[in-house]
Amino acid sequence: MEDKVELLLSGQYYKKFQEAVYADVMRDYTLTILDVRLLLFLDSHNTLNTARDFVRLHHYTKSNVSKSIETLIERGYLSRMSDPHDKRYIHLLIQPAARQVLEKARSCHEQMIRVVFQGITQEEIDVICRVAGRVHQNIADALQH
Repeated sequence: MEDKVELLLSGQYYKKFQEAVYADVMRDYTLTILDVRLLLFLDSHNTLNTARDFVRLHHYTKSNVSKSIETLIERGYLSRMSDPHDKRYIHLLIQPAARQVLEKARSCHEQMIRVVFQGITQEEIDVICRVAGRVHQNIADALQH
């Protein structure tokens, strides 16, 4: 397999790029890349708002996500709310104190997307998304065996 495809699939190259793009946010607010990604995730997914949702979709370890959540709660960026129908589920709610962080992080994210998809048409982006979805599902299926 071509090295570029292998690098893309490993995610390390993209992770390094993310860290460079979010460096100002991480420095200015003393956050980790996980903290920033978690805030952005919760901000963009209304119904996916539990630690379990984030772990399932992003494959971080539960312990790292728990530490990040504690940090974000201590800083007043998140709060917890028990699910009224099932006490096992704890929903994470973004607090007003996180708005400034999120504005800067969203701006960085938009910049990152522009750079990553520069020179790529919407049609090509749609193909990339479909193929990435299939590759992700193939890997998920293989891991369940």
